[in-house]
Amino acid sequence: MRPRLLSCLPLLAGLLAHLPAAAQTKPAPNLPVVAVLDELQNQRAALRYYDAAGAPLPTGDGAASYEVLQRVDSAGIGWRVRRYDAQTQRPLLVLGFGGAPWSLPEGPSRQWYPSGQLREQASYRKGMAEGRLQTYYPNGETRRLVDYYKQKAVRAECFTAAGEPAECPPYHTFAQPTSGSPDVQQQISQTYPQYLPAGYAKPGKGIVYFAFYVDTLGRATAPRILRGDDEQLNTAVLEAIRQLPRFEPARLEGRLAPDPIEGFVLYSPAVAKRRKP
Repeated sequence: MRPRLLSCLPLLAGLLAHLPAAAQTKPAPNLPVVAVLDELQNQRAALRYYDAAGAPLPTGDGAASYEVLQRVDSAGIGWRVRRYDAQTQRPLLVLGFGGAPWSLPEGPSRQWYPSGQLREQASYRKGMAEGRLQTYYPNGETRRLVDYYKQKAVRAECFTAAGEPAECPPYHTFAQPTSGSPDVQQQISQTYPQYLPAGYAKPGKGIVYFAFYVDTLGRATAPRILRGDDEQLNTAVLEAIRQLPRFEPARLEGRLAPDPIEGFVLYSPAVAKRRKP
């Protein structure tokens, strides 16, 4: 449903929260722009844009960062993803995937703060962390050391920014609904028909791709349509997102962090009949 499918990969939500809102962005490489990952099917390389909370955007307007997604098909890596700050073009992330982008991470990974300071280095094998994962504070001091063996953490140490030993909070917890189904995509699929206009009857089937992020107060924030060709259907999906109940916010390294979410809903004439008068 979202890039956070990677339960073993601490994503960029907390990191990107430190990115400034886009001002004058430098031009990204001249590559096709994809709004949803399904559009990569016939591409060898493409761009994808993100806002300051790490949620994908349909275009580069207002982007805080962008990804260059490149097909590799070598040494067990199917795609390699590189993310950059849209204003400075400094790298924020380099990571390979065994299959499609944001499926199973494979090989070495690095993340940086917008300042250029290394934030995390790790390695993955078939979607699971392998060897040492090390994270850093913005001042360069080690924040966390975790050693993995046979897909299990066998040693973990955490430190303060001054280098003193500290307790290790969970590395990354995702935003969770506080009521209703734990499957956010299912909640939206069930409720959006209520926001279709009376008498709405689009012939045939359809699909709407959406994105938003859960802010540090647990609110579904900045919903947007990534791809959808029916304005009334798009409007209903956006309203269903706005009406989601509060979430338990995500945390990164023990601190509240925004959590980007993306997914899709399906439409058929039978769906419109679920709308209550």
